Amino acid sequence: MVGMASRLFRFGLRSYLANAHTTLTTAVTFYSTAEVDSFRVHEFTEKYLHHRKAVFTEKMTFVDPAQVPTVPIYRVTDSTGKFVDPSQDPNLDKEFAMNVYRKMSLVEQMDKILYDSQRQGRISFYMTNFGEEASHIGSASALQDDDLIYAQYREVGVLMWRGYSLESFMNQCYGNAEDIGKGKQMPVHYGSLEHNFVTISSPLANQIPQAVGSAYAFKR
Repeated sequence: MVGMASRLFRFGLRSYLANAHTTLTTAVTFYSTAEVDSFRVHEFTEKYLHHRKAVFTEKMTFVDPAQVPTVPIYRVTDSTGKFVDPSQDPNLDKEFAMNVYRKMSLVEQMDKILYDSQRQGRISFYMTNFGEEASHIGSASALQDDDLIYAQYREVGVLMWRGYSLESFMNQCYGNAEDIGKGKQMPVHYGSLEHNFVTISSPLANQIPQAVGSAYAFKR
């Protein structure tokens, strides 16, 4: 890795980025120094944010898009993993942090296997969670287990965190006799009364009014 990164910097990052940006991004993220990170952010804004400048903020506030050129990106840690504001450190113990990391890794590995299964024709449909593992596992870890969840099909980490077994994931995607729904639902449309997880539906955003209705019912 060190040798590869040295060659990238020596022979020109921009030309290499144009031909193999995935490899470069991996190398840059791995080193994560202040200088390299600023370059990565610059390239990211240049290629994927329509030349808009990425601005970070450490405060969670409401922003009027009409009053600012870009909506700031909220962050707690910098690219090296250090807390920007020490008061925001949740002081998680190592065992908890490792459990979160293991669940994230497990989701990724399960995604790879089931995605390949779909491409091979073993199952009819699959949607991955690549790049989103931290968002839903992190959110789920902050909730109580009896909190009702309305999720969409790329938030499998919530169920993973709550103890939904790998066998149950497989049974649902393969639609076999062991599946809770007996194969009557599309793959990836998980649901579990035991884990307070409402069965996933295909249309996006329909969970919002449903969740609001449930919240009002619980409040009453």
